[in-house]
Amino acid sequence: MTAALSEHLATRIRALLRAADHPRGGSGSAGDWRAVRDRWLDRLDPRESLELGESDIRSLIDFLSEAGPSRASRRTTAEWSTQIDALVPELLFLNS
Repeated sequence: MTAALSEHLATRIRALLRAADHPRGGSGSAGDWRAVRDRWLDRLDPRESLELGESDIRSLIDFLSEAGPSRASRRTTAEWSTQIDALVPELLFLNS
């Protein structure tokens, strides 16, 4: 089953992705992590189809949950977690 993200939700997620950074102690290299982030940014471009399957949504949630805020974002880890926690229900209920 696929779900369509609104352009507004895709824009919010893209903003979070741009403010994200490779998690400290995370698996893989920072370069590999950035490549995955860039693929998500491309995938959520409003000029493209914003249809995501259930596994895509789960992967996106996992990716965002494992990421942390970049220094440039000036967010604390707690602020980052709060933003991700607020976004997760929106993503999970896309298929409802």
